[in-house]
Amino acid sequence: MKKLKDNMAMLGKSFAKEMLLYFLGVMVLLAGGVVLYLLRGMSLFLAIPLFLWIFYTYAYFIRYGNRVKKLYSDRLEEFIRLFTFLGIYINDGFNVFRALESIITFATPGFKPLLETLVKEIEEDKTVTPFVAFATKFNDITVKEVMISVYQMIDEGQGGPYIAQFQHLFGRLSDEKHAMLKQRRIDSLGKLSILPLLGSGITMFMLTFSLVEIMGGIMNGL
Repeated sequence: MKKLKDNMAMLGKSFAKEMLLYFLGVMVLLAGGVVLYLLRGMSLFLAIPLFLWIFYTYAYFIRYGNRVKKLYSDRLEEFIRLFTFLGIYINDGFNVFRALESIITFATPGFKPLLETLVKEIEEDKTVTPFVAFATKFNDITVKEVMISVYQMIDEGQGGPYIAQFQHLFGRLSDEKHAMLKQRRIDSLGKLSILPLLGSGITMFMLTFSLVEIMGGIMNGL
């Protein structure tokens, strides 16, 4: 439920603008339907704007889910990049709190508030709660495991089993992310192979409509 609220918060600000753009697109399709009616009258060609509206509506609203997925993907990629620096700082003798403060410098404007909130909450709450709360901003359970290992390093300082645990968990997360990106590229290439078939289908669709119109005109002429 919390994740759903986060998703709604991420997209809610632009909802009115998005709906306005959607209705503008619908009005364009409606205008196209009116033009077809004036040129062709009641014909099968009027189904074209209807099919375009169905496709447009599906493609337009599926973007929301894709945008949420991309946000979580970009956030995870940023996490891996920054916490690579965290591991370097800890190996150089920094304590966890100072290392977290140091990596804020390298964060992007969208990610920096998350780290600043984490550091502020750690100052106020010495339990694992701030680390778990930070992990909920990501759509990957491994991030929670990594953050718990970071919390466990607080009392360990330089050296100790929890540093090795952090390195193991973080390495696994990084490998999974790279494998996921590789698979996503493969899937994207696979989707591109459908485009020629889609183009052929549209062509056949238009030819069928044209033939029906021609046959209708011949029959009416008889």
